[in-house]
Amino acid sequence: MPHRTYGQQRLYSFGLTMIVMGACFGLYYLGFFGSVEGPLDPGQVGERLVHLGVTRTHVLAFALLIIAVSASWNWIYNLVSFAIGSRLTCNLRDPQETLCGAPVKREKIGLPKNGRPLRRYLCSQGHKRPAAHFHPVKKGIVGHTLWVTALIFGLIVFHSSYHLP
Repeated sequence: MPHRTYGQQRLYSFGLTMIVMGACFGLYYLGFFGSVEGPLDPGQVGERLVHLGVTRTHVLAFALLIIAVSASWNWIYNLVSFAIGSRLTCNLRDPQETLCGAPVKREKIGLPKNGRPLRRYLCSQGHKRPAAHFHPVKKGIVGHTLWVTALIFGLIVFHSSYHLP
């Protein structure tokens, strides 16, 4: 990100504020907040969903799905990445104890008697190793905020689904 002067930072922040405010005004006049009649009025959306056959159980199941996906997306991504052999680097250390760290490709080199394939990792520097280092993706502050938000949303849906007449 390029260095900005104080005035440029203020203009950037002001521009983002205006964009968010414009989006909120749009949602307000579409009825999203329930105080103005519009296509996004919660009562009308609820009536349309009922006419489509959506029940409280469907909404609760959808909320649980959103919680599960937001909590485990990085585990799924890491599992798939490891299975296809991406996000791997060479783990060879030279005499000065520095790590090579170059990207590697996984290759099968044969089938022993136990039936499991032997694998070798070929580094872009030419190193051939029996193992490589995997770099998993970890959730940051945004990822944790999303799954906590989804959890709170799910608790609200659960509470409203089973405590209404």
